[in-house]
Amino acid sequence: MQDVVPTAKVVYTDNDPIVLRHAETLLISGPEGTTDYVQADVRRPGEIIEHARGVLDFDRPIALSLIALLHFVPDDQDPFGIVGELFAALPSGSHLVLSHAASDLHAEPAQQVTAEYARAGIRLGFRTREEVARFFDGLDLVEPGLVTAAEWFRTPPAPSPEDSGVHAGVARLR
Repeated sequence: MQDVVPTAKVVYTDNDPIVLRHAETLLISGPEGTTDYVQADVRRPGEIIEHARGVLDFDRPIALSLIALLHFVPDDQDPFGIVGELFAALPSGSHLVLSHAASDLHAEPAQQVTAEYARAGIRLGFRTREEVARFFDGLDLVEPGLVTAAEWFRTPPAPSPEDSGVHAGVARLR
């Protein structure tokens, strides 16, 4: 990110200790910006917000990026409440960037993946487009809206059509 905007401030969060080792070598701050890492679990959003307040300016718009994450949070762990709590802390003009594995685009492979992860003790919560759309309730979706990840682009020419099993969207807080 700081290659594009040298003054950017970034807080990266993951709960995997192995990711921390990669983060220590890859997430290097430039002199004008800040890159920080917090090992935390998204199911405890208050901890993430508290840490981020020490790095980010919560008086200015913030981008909350939840890429390929929420399908690891089953419904009984309140994924919608988690996103709501994270986004409630952000100021007007902030954006939510989200991608999510789909249960409705390729139902049979999605069920197979879910079953394989379950055998390893990991519960998944793949969701339909309508269910993923709930994460954007009360926000203004940015064009092209909630589409497959392969269809989300902003500048022509459009990429070649690609089959995708992931819903993706970007939305702005009014």
